[in-house]
Amino acid sequence: MELENEQRKYLGLEIIEPDWERIEIPSNCLKPGLSTGKDILFFDGDILRKVIWLNDNGHFLENSYKLRTQDNRTMIAPLTVKGKPRRLNGVNIQRCTPYGMYFDYNGGILIANYTTQQTYYSSAFAGIPSMGQEGLQKFLGNWADNTTNEDLDEIQAFANAKRRHCKYKEGDFFRFKYDRRNYGYGRILFDVRKFVKEGGKFWNILMGKVLCVSVYHIITRNPDMNIEDLQKLRSCPSTYMMDNRFYYGEYEIIGNSPVSGDVDYPVMYGRSISGIDRNKICFCCGREYHEIPFESNKLFQKNFTNNGVSWSLNIDKTLVEECIKAGTNGPFWKASRINDLRNPVFSKELSIVLKHMGIDGNF
Repeated sequence: MELENEQRKYLGLEIIEPDWERIEIPSNCLKPGLSTGKDILFFDGDILRKVIWLNDNGHFLENSYKLRTQDNRTMIAPLTVKGKPRRLNGVNIQRCTPYGMYFDYNGGILIANYTTQQTYYSSAFAGIPSMGQEGLQKFLGNWADNTTNEDLDEIQAFANAKRRHCKYKEGDFFRFKYDRRNYGYGRILFDVRKFVKEGGKFWNILMGKVLCVSVYHIITRNPDMNIEDLQKLRSCPSTYMMDNRFYYGEYEIIGNSPVSGDVDYPVMYGRSISGIDRNKICFCCGREYHEIPFESNKLFQKNFTNNGVSWSLNIDKTLVEECIKAGTNGPFWKASRINDLRNPVFSKELSIVLKHMGIDGNF
């Protein structure tokens, strides 16, 4: 499939101008899921302005570029005086940085901005199941029909925004969008990098600039919830995630208060992965760290390391709706594929681990 300019308007995508020349080439790109099919290139003279990647399985990706070409559009011109031209093909195009809005469909829909590193809409995060081509066309039709003038202004502002670098800290409350209309709220509980830098003892097996965050049991059209009301709500189990969505301003900070001592942190337990010192079993729950010798103690064979770090929140709208309806985090734990000792199904294992580690059961 290809989008029409009328659809691009509602998605915030750059419009294809009438005088741009359309060229199709066989796909040789290496992007997973896009290895077969065709690439559709749009040129404004010798400037490559847009690329549509089409996969035989239906995967569709539309990006905008401003790449100068040479030698009858067979080569990508170097960006610097010392640079060298590169052959114009899918692989080399992907090595160049797009700009502005892009649209990605692969069963799910993603509308986002390369320049700002922010996501405008994710069907997966909105809790919408995977859809086929017919479902995609229906989605696009509904999206356009439900778009107001205010929505058009909003998505154009999102498309034309500049990249931001935002500050955040422990105790911050933040706001995000599940979809076009509904907001969610959460809180930053723990800045791992800051804690370790200040000398805190932590089983530092997490990659990147990691934050521990939680999401409240609320889905609302109110963009101005106050933090006092949020603190009265139940929260989903916390997770470790990269700081990108805070750093680039996608998750907006709305207030701050000190983090209390009674916090739900992810539990990490297992044998040390250090090449220098493997002879110990480690237990880490937020700011609390314990270790015992490996040689004289039993280690659970099941993997409870729980050291995965995500790029976004570990929930979606549908899952949070189920938790709110149940009044518990039962639906979350039922859907979780992670071996986290906080999960009630591992209560027996947690009890044994705490006893072996010499930790008070009320940790």
